[in-house]
Amino acid sequence: MAKANSTSLFNKLGQQAKLAGARLADKHINLAVTGLSKSGKTAFITSLMNQLLEANENAQLPFFSSHREGRIIGVKRSAQMDVTTSRFAYDDAIEGLSAHPPRWPQSTTGISQVRLLIRYKKKRGIAKWLSEDGCLTLDITDYPGEWLLDLPLLEMDFATWCEHCAKELRESQRATLSTEVRAQIDSLDLNGSGDESQLQKIAESYAAYLKQSQLAGFQLLQPGRFLLPGELAGAPVLHFFPVSQSQLNMQNVDLTKLKKGSNIALLVERFEQYKQHVIRPFYQQHFKRFDRQIILVDCLGALNRGYHSYHDLQKALNWLMGSFAYGSSNILKRLFKPKIDKLIFAASKADHITPDQQSNLVKLLDSMLRDARKQLLFDGVVTESTLIAALKASKHGTTQVNGESVAVVQGLTEDGRSLTLFPGEVPIQCPQPSFWQKQKFEFPHFAAPQLKAGDALPHIRMDQVIDFMLADKLQ
Repeated sequence: MAKANSTSLFNKLGQQAKLAGARLADKHINLAVTGLSKSGKTAFITSLMNQLLEANENAQLPFFSSHREGRIIGVKRSAQMDVTTSRFAYDDAIEGLSAHPPRWPQSTTGISQVRLLIRYKKKRGIAKWLSEDGCLTLDITDYPGEWLLDLPLLEMDFATWCEHCAKELRESQRATLSTEVRAQIDSLDLNGSGDESQLQKIAESYAAYLKQSQLAGFQLLQPGRFLLPGELAGAPVLHFFPVSQSQLNMQNVDLTKLKKGSNIALLVERFEQYKQHVIRPFYQQHFKRFDRQIILVDCLGALNRGYHSYHDLQKALNWLMGSFAYGSSNILKRLFKPKIDKLIFAASKADHITPDQQSNLVKLLDSMLRDARKQLLFDGVVTESTLIAALKASKHGTTQVNGESVAVVQGLTEDGRSLTLFPGEVPIQCPQPSFWQKQKFEFPHFAAPQLKAGDALPHIRMDQVIDFMLADKLQ
């Protein structure tokens, strides 16, 4: 047994040494694919892997410079470093897209990883004289978007979190959704002896409220594990909820002098345990070593759902971006304290609009992220905004209306019907709330594209994203 443990430790240390060597040589990228629920993270990772694995002479990657120059020798999957984490279900996704009818990849329900090795011909520098070929290691981690918004809780105490949540519970659009759980919380005797059964019941009601809010189009929802608990379903660490300051005052509760064993003491304790045993390990294992990032934003979905959804998405993006380490990188920083030095914002599902509206979609994305980008520019981070369709599910065309040519999108609905339409204009900034009272946005949903054997997945601008993220490391 001791010999097996020492062998395991030796292998782990060997892997870490190889990774450190790759980072020191600047031939390793830890890519953060970030996005909230329904932003298209799983589809993006599937497409990213497919474009690289199928990067042959038939690939449609004109803006991926290393491929255009014929320097990509080959790409293969490799064993991931963390063997305790699930492997990204790429094969399942490809199988679903190859089926008749094709199926969209399953949404993320837990953490998964994948490692790609990209072998290429070197382009310049002394390294080319030492070896004609190079190898770049690309690590990608997938995780539920719902869990992302928990990261800022690490900087909060229970009182601060309660103050944040209390405002949301009573916002006009959420007040009706939260009526039942607010009544249950208000009736709780905070100083009474801890009743775990009652706390569990109220926590489950709070989770139900969060799920109803998500269905109504809200994005800034946390704790994220209440929406997607995974292996923590039913665990006491999830049995807590916010309490308003007015209730604390009415029951003479001082959060600095809690009655031991009381309901409020249990709530505070479980909030802290959630931070230490759920959020912090997740952050330390998967977020502290990212050095490149793509943030996927479903602007069109937010427009479809209304002003409240768009505004909430904007708040959520600003909220989560504070959880990542940004700043210019160099070799020593990459080895000992990496920071994200290149970041691309991508409006997803660009195949849902006509080509003439694509520039508007990028401007809309920029307007949403204006405040967040100011700090990034100050920190020296290279940023870019674009739009993508990781899996292009429609075709662009034109039709005649009253003798004029009108751009349209064509595709299949999820129930198999053919659909041809002009989805409408994309605003360059968020319309006023009154706009949604007069009319609505209705950007379509399409069925998954059919993948033919030997072909790469159809896409929009994935080659530009790949070039932005990888090209400078493939020299």
